[in-house]
Order: sequence, then C-alpha cells, then structure tokens
Amino acid sequence: MLLAIVLTGSGSAQAQTPSRSELKKPLSEAVEKVLADFVQSCVPEKKKQLTAHMEEVINTISAKVGLSPDEKRTLHETAGKAVETTLKSWQPQAVLMMRTYLSRTSDSAAIRHIGMWKPEIAGPNEPVEDWTPPDETPEWLTAVKSTLGEARYTTWHEADLKNRLQVDKEISSHLERWLRESRGPMNEDLRAKIELMKKKLTLTDAQVTALDKAADTLLEQLSDAEKKRATSMLRTLPSSARENIMGRNYFYIRFDRPRGEAWEKLWEKAAATVLPGEQLAQWGKADREERSKAESDVADMIKPSEQQAEQQMEITMGAEIDGMVMALNLDKDRQKALEQLSKEAIQESLQQARKGWLQQVRNYSAAERKRIRGNIYFGVNEDMQAIKLPVWTEGIKKLLTEEERTRIASENKQREQRAGMAISRICLAEMDKMLALSSEQRTHLEPLLMETLHSLTDQRRQQYWSYNTSQLLQNAGKVKDEMTRAILDDVQLKHWKELVVSGSSSSRNTMPDINGTFPEVPDMEAAISQHLYKMFIAERSRTLASMMPHVEEASRLLSLPGPAVARLTTAAKGAVEISLAYWRQFTENFVRQSVQNTNSKNLLQALAGTTRANFSRNEVRPQNTELWQTALQTTLNSDQLKKLQQAADQRHEYRLRAMAEMCVSELDRRRKLSADQCVKIETAVRQVLAEYLPDIERYMSFQWFLQYYYALVPLAGVPEKDLQAILTPEQWKLCKERDLPDAMQYWEGIKNNHEQRMKQGAQANAPQILFNGGIMIDQ
Repeated sequence: MLLAIVLTGSGSAQAQTPSRSELKKPLSEAVEKVLADFVQSCVPEKKKQLTAHMEEVINTISAKVGLSPDEKRTLHETAGKAVETTLKSWQPQAVLMMRTYLSRTSDSAAIRHIGMWKPEIAGPNEPVEDWTPPDETPEWLTAVKSTLGEARYTTWHEADLKNRLQVDKEISSHLERWLRESRGPMNEDLRAKIELMKKKLTLTDAQVTALDKAADTLLEQLSDAEKKRATSMLRTLPSSARENIMGRNYFYIRFDRPRGEAWEKLWEKAAATVLPGEQLAQWGKADREERSKAESDVADMIKPSEQQAEQQMEITMGAEIDGMVMALNLDKDRQKALEQLSKEAIQESLQQARKGWLQQVRNYSAAERKRIRGNIYFGVNEDMQAIKLPVWTEGIKKLLTEEERTRIASENKQREQRAGMAISRICLAEMDKMLALSSEQRTHLEPLLMETLHSLTDQRRQQYWSYNTSQLLQNAGKVKDEMTRAILDDVQLKHWKELVVSGSSSSRNTMPDINGTFPEVPDMEAAISQHLYKMFIAERSRTLASMMPHVEEASRLLSLPGPAVARLTTAAKGAVEISLAYWRQFTENFVRQSVQNTNSKNLLQALAGTTRANFSRNEVRPQNTELWQTALQTTLNSDQLKKLQQAADQRHEYRLRAMAEMCVSELDRRRKLSADQCVKIETAVRQVLAEYLPDIERYMSFQWFLQYYYALVPLAGVPEKDLQAILTPEQWKLCKERDLPDAMQYWEGIKNNHEQRMKQGAQANAPQILFNGGIMIDQ
C-alpha cells in the first residue's frame, strides 16, 4: 500500500492530527484538482481488480451450486453493470479517503505527496469507507437470486454467509493489536483523570469504581466504533487486497482518537452518569486549574522547536541575503536593511507557527507530554517559512529596485533549472544501469524528466532534503508513453516500465517482516537448506537481470546477428554463475552462524532476518569474469569492442557528471553561486569522483548524492586552493566554516579506503554485508 508507505512514519510531531471529519474537508482548488486527477487514474486499476473479483465470485457460485453457460452469461453481464455502478460510488469516497493523508498547511507538500503515489497500488489496495462492492449491490443480489432460484440461492447464500463470517473473524484478529495499542494512551489518560478526581473531590470507593466502569464503557464505545469502521474498510476489499493488508504486522489506518476539547467533553459526559452536578462542576473547575498550570509545561515543550526553527531559517535567509549581496554588489547599509527585514520575517514566521504548536501540545495528555518531552520537534510549515511571508516578499520590493529584483529572480530561476537538470540526470544515470541508453537517447530524455521531476525541486529549497531512488523513478513514470516509445526500443521500453512500476533499479526492494508469527519447523537442516536455495535463486535472478543489459546493448549498438547474441547470452548466464561462487560460500557461512543458537521454534524468524542483509560483491561482478571477457573477445571484432567500450565510458562519464551536478547544486543552494562558478566547481568535483568514486561508494551508501548531508562529501576532495580561486572571499569563508567540516570528517575515511585500494589493487575491495545502512566487512 503506497499510501501507507509514503504517509506513515512522518515523525512524532505528526501524531497529533486533526479529527477525521476535519481531514475530510476539501483542500485548496489546486490540490483538489491534482487529487481528483490521481483518483481518476486509479479507476482503470480498480475496475480491473473488481472485474477479476466478480469473475472469481461467479466461478465460486458455479463450483458450489452449478451454473449453465446461459446462467454464467447472465451473471457476467450483471457483474459488468455492478462494477460500473460501484465505481461511481467508490471514486468520490476514494478522493475523500486519500484527502485525509494530505498536508493542510502546504499546497506544494500535498501535491508532492500525491506525486509519490502509484495508481496501480493505491487504486486496488487502499481501504475506502462508505462504498458498496459490486457483489453486495442490490442489482447483483437480485440477479443471483433470480438466476439461481430459491433452492440454489439458499445453498449459495448460506455458504457465502459462512465465508463472510470467517472473513470478519480474521479481520477482528488482525485488528486486535491496533485496537489494543490505540486504547492504551486513552486508558492511561482516563485513569490519571480518575486519580486526580479522587484527590480533588474526595470520592468514595464506590464512586471511583463507578468512574472506572464509565471509563471502560467509553473506551469500548470508541473502540467498537473504530473497529466497525476498520472492519468495513477491510471487508469491502477483494480478498487478494485484504490479504495483502492483513499480511502486514499492523493495520496502518489511523485510529480516530478524540483530542482536546472533544475528549474532555466525552469524559465529562461519561462522568456525569456517576457524579452529581455539584461534584461535576467542582471537577470542571479543578480540571481547568490543572490545565492552566500545565500551560508553562506546554510552552516549555515548544521552546526547542522554536530555537531549531529559528536557526534553520536564519541559515536559509542568510544564504539568500549573501546571494543578493554578491549578485547585486550591495553596500553595507542595504545589507543591514536586508538582515533586519530577515529578522522580522523570521519572528513573524515563528509567531504564526507557535499558535499551531501550542494547540498540538495541548492536545497531548499530561502522561504523553511527560513521555515525549525532549523527543519531539515541531517544524514550520512550508508556506509559513520566513522567505515566503509578505513581511519578506513585500519588504524586498522596498529595498531592491525592480531591475535588481528581476536580476535576482532570473538567477534563482537558473539555479532552479540547474537543480532540476541535476536531479533529472541522476535519475537517468540510475535508469541507465538497466536501459543501457545511448548518448542521443539520454539527450532526448533529459527535458522530459526535468518536467516530471520538477515538483521535487521544491524540496531542494529546504534546509534538509532527501530523496530515494523510488521517488525519482515514480516521477519518471509520469512521462507519457508516446514520448518514451519514440525514444526507446522495445527492450528498453520494457525495462523502463519495470523500473517505474517497481520504483527500484534492483529487484530486491521488499523486506521480510521479522516481527510476524512463524511456525515451528520439523527439520531444521531442511529448513536452512531450503532458505539458502531461495536466497540463491533470488540473487541469481537479480544478478542476471543486471547483467542482461550488457548483452542487449551489444546487440542494439552493434546490430549483432542471432548466433552472436545467443553466444553472449549463454556467456552472461555462465558469468553470473561464476560470480556467485563466493556469494554462495559466504552467504552459507553467514546464515549458519546467524542461526547457530536458534531452535525449531524461532529458526524461521532468524532466517527471515538474514534475508534483510544485502551482500555486495564488488570484485566478482559478472562483467569482470574471465568467461565474459573471453566471450566478448571471441565474438566481437576490434572495432566492435572499441565501440562497446566507448558507450560504457560515455555512460560512466554521464554518471560522474550527474553526481558532480548534485554536489554542486547543493553548494549552489547554500552559497548562491554564479553559473560560471558552478561550471568550474563541477569540473573539479568530477575529477575527484573519477578517482575516488569506488572509495566513496564503499565507505557510504550508493545513493549518497540523494541526501543533503552527504551530497557535499566529494567537495572535501577538491584542493582548498582551487576552491578559493573559484569562490569569493565571503563564499569561501562560509563554505569553510559551515559546509566543509562535516564533509571533511567523511573524507578522512574515504582517503583511507583509497590508499588501501591503491596498495592492494583495484580488485582487493573487501566484500560487504549491509544491515539497514550499517556495514560489516568480511575479513
């Protein structure tokens, strides 16, 4: 479920969301249009799913009570109509449901979220409230009853009812943890309230007992209502989608827990069934006093957020002012005026944000505030940032001339275009691993990707930005089919579609759930052997998939005859087998060591954990094996080999350029570089990457260039004198003070890797096992 993947785990500050009724209210016209267009794109996928579901229903009826060809035809016709009818009710409810995931304070953030969703995943799999599936519509049920007759219909209805009861039982079991964990904080808060009431009102034991019972009743009412809602959402999904969700360890839809005044009123109503009016009024007064005392605690909780937000905006605004001063050669007086305006804008931003933060903290119970104090950060909404407020935008009009503002706007636009091109090229470089593009194809695809990836450049304006490969590929998938068909051949087009659907250039993009329930195994050795075999098959498939583009490129580039392609294909498969020899040995040792202290009850869980490891074989890639190199030498002539090598070199250079542009784009964002400065620094960074890239990738993640924190690392490898010669004195001062220190810390380790590699030879890289970002070196 893409919506769950993208929109959960957003941080502690996001836990306090508005009520469901608030979240269902329409957003801005711009967001609503994008959302409606997305749901419309989901309709074909939903129709396909529901049509297949109804086919399954008809087959089940036929298997249970028997259907003649004419009866099947009648039901198929009715099923088609039922699907069309139900899609009309599903579509607006899908808009409403998906709306609840979106930011209500930033249109651009909401639109970015929608841009990350996939119709083929969200359409069939996203739970939706208040709609009727096709096999429950009156027209369908009437047709079934009329077609089957009373006797067969009764037989079928009883079987169907039994199945639905079983489904409800399974759903109820799946929701147990969701309900239990959602009730926990509410129960904790109610018991704290009752304890305070006992103290403030001098309650009798009988009253305390009655209040405990009232609290239990309130929790049951809330839980039952939410369970009914969740059950309805799951029950109306076709079985495959429902099983997909219930296969997860936890139901991801948010429990609609009442907060703030709504919560207080619910408890007052419950307490009113126990306490007389006088005591209830006394409690209301005491509760208000307690909440008033808590205001200082509430204010203290947001202070770290204020400080951090202020620091972040000061850095952002400082970089903006530095860029204006350098570009326009402003004097000290106008620079000071800009700095004063910046302070005013920052304070206005904080003042607006503070109101929302305070309300969020007030919605936490006292116990929750105590638990999360010091571990929560409230951010400033994108549209509330100082640089976007009228205080700044209107103030700039008074401090700068129209000509100056036009010049700054032009440079900012160029800067945005450079960032967009960098993101587009890095996306193409990632896709190029599978597509094996020509230089001409890359040139044609660049502007298309710049358009679809444009929304991601908004994120680059933030102090902290981060992308993942899936984001890039999903947005690349928005390029129109007719555009890609005009550029790619059939094989490349197939890979393109695979990439944009999977969201990864690697087939290993799912992780097993190690927190689920695992059965006991009767034969531990057999289970280990079977697990190793499955791991090998998956690794062989992934490695072959990454190797075949080499064959495909040779065939495409050199117009090879069938026998030559067949020879290289066979060699590629053999090279994959040879390259996996060390992998097999290492993986078996690793897996057996990992499970040596397990027993038959927890073996499968331990084995699932080993699957989460990612073994990187730098020195035994199939294309580096003697078998593959020999096949190339014996199949191709010298001119063909030279042409193939040139294509590989061009691809490598393109990738280095894209990485260098991402690095320079980040420095450009911070220091407002000129176009000429960008070109010079990019050249210097490319030289560093040409020498150090294997060491950077060994020391860090392979996508280091997709995070703001790591993007500047190669800059640390550029000699200081070269940077000083390119940057202005003020830019260099800030770069050295703010940008290079973190990069230099990493560079020391990278330099050590480089020196070791140079001593031992390019093939001496130690294999690595990666565990969620951590590295263990095989000695």
